[in-house]
Amino acid sequence: MKRIISTVLLLVMILSVITGCSGNPKEGQDLPDKTPALKEIKFASPSDVSSLDPRNATGTTTAGILAHVFSSLLRTDAKGAIVNDLAESYELVDATTWKFKLKDGITFHDGSKLTSEDVEYTISTIKDKDKKYKLASDFSFMTVKIIDELNFEIITDEPFLALPLRLNYVKIIPKAYVEKVGDEEFAKAPIGSGPYKFVERKKDEKVVMEAYDNYFGGRPAIDKATYVVIPEAASRIAALEAGDVDIISNVETSQVERLKAEENLDVIGNPTTRVIFMGINSIAKGPMQDVRVRQALNYAVDKQAIIKGVLDGYATPIATISTPEYEGYDSSIAPYEYNPEKAKQLLAEAGYANGFEIDIAVTPGYLNGADVVQAISAQLAEVGIKCNVKETDSASQREKIVAGTVEQLYMNGIGGPYSNIDLVAKIAFGTGERFSTYSNPNFDSLRLKAAATVDEKESDELLSQLQQLAKDEAPAIFLYQQYGLYGYNSKKVINWSPRVDEMILITEADVH
Repeated sequence: MKRIISTVLLLVMILSVITGCSGNPKEGQDLPDKTPALKEIKFASPSDVSSLDPRNATGTTTAGILAHVFSSLLRTDAKGAIVNDLAESYELVDATTWKFKLKDGITFHDGSKLTSEDVEYTISTIKDKDKKYKLASDFSFMTVKIIDELNFEIITDEPFLALPLRLNYVKIIPKAYVEKVGDEEFAKAPIGSGPYKFVERKKDEKVVMEAYDNYFGGRPAIDKATYVVIPEAASRIAALEAGDVDIISNVETSQVERLKAEENLDVIGNPTTRVIFMGINSIAKGPMQDVRVRQALNYAVDKQAIIKGVLDGYATPIATISTPEYEGYDSSIAPYEYNPEKAKQLLAEAGYANGFEIDIAVTPGYLNGADVVQAISAQLAEVGIKCNVKETDSASQREKIVAGTVEQLYMNGIGGPYSNIDLVAKIAFGTGERFSTYSNPNFDSLRLKAAATVDEKESDELLSQLQQLAKDEAPAIFLYQQYGLYGYNSKKVINWSPRVDEMILITEADVH
């Protein structure tokens, strides 16, 4: 009997111990943390954003950040195809009228509903001459006519069949919020309707964003997205290898194989819509105003040697202002051949048989950009043109271009979310445009005529003429179609791929 009682008591003691271990914790005892781990992706590029106000935001890096915070009527997918974003539907009513219907129930990050009024306010304020937004000329030809809360028309001054692509960059802003806080405060603390809410920005350091739970496209898998500014290519690679960032852009071609060999890293490369060229300042007085000198520069540069020897094959030569991805591209227009003797002949005809000395500038952000400019400098020296290479930042170069004081030669490139022949011709070579140091009324007139032509066959013919005129006039040393090279942590980041427009978007990405 005693043995039975002892056994029972022993079982009671064991159960008491088990209960004490698995029951409610005593005072001061911590509960196990069952909170799901925060999913974050950090991605890095060379340049800071130009502005957080989409009406004043230039540059592909900026476009990529703003595409997380804001939405547009239409957008492009990773391959460049146009798809609906805020718009439920749209149609071309006549040559200059486009009818749109918004998706119902879309909200901004402050919970307010997005309506046609916000669309009208966005476009009308971009065009406001008193505000002098940098993107004004890109959208000055369109006007919004409100029908009701969800329906409206966009009316263009002239026919413009590329409007859907152009609207990809019109990020819709909340009228009530902007009017309440003012433009300056809005640029510091923007509110959009995109998949991520803005959290903070530290100039030249980072931009932090967090997932918006009520995003109309569905809450993104990544909870926190942090963009990090790292200008130096070697520093970006070091940050990736150390695990400080998960994705980097502009991987130097010499580092591709080494990074691929690392167990947890990989490199992805793809052609982009960006055309790379050496801008020629033909507005400033000097030899660059002579077309023979500009043509000589093109004959003096060996593009194929640069692509093979400096870019390790990660580029495609271009003839003028277009890539094969652009509508209206004319493959029959051949690039300038490498012919240094022809270059010397043209220089002599222009009165520069003994050559001359110039400054040549390069900024961060271009694939192997500094090395490309050094190679060009060496090739130009072979025909008697001495180049003083200067490295500068993108913002300073943009300011110099606007002022017309940029160096005689400067590396430049046009690409991004709404790039096409018309855009390159307009903003890089149009008279008085923001990235242009060239002026030719015939070139401007031909571009406008091509843009306003509704018939596709006639439009292609005019665009062909525009490309040929660009080659003949040589407003730049036309180089190549840039490739995007991205390093990323392949053991952590999944469902992410590069885009032809070079924007790094993590809206569909996830992490292991």
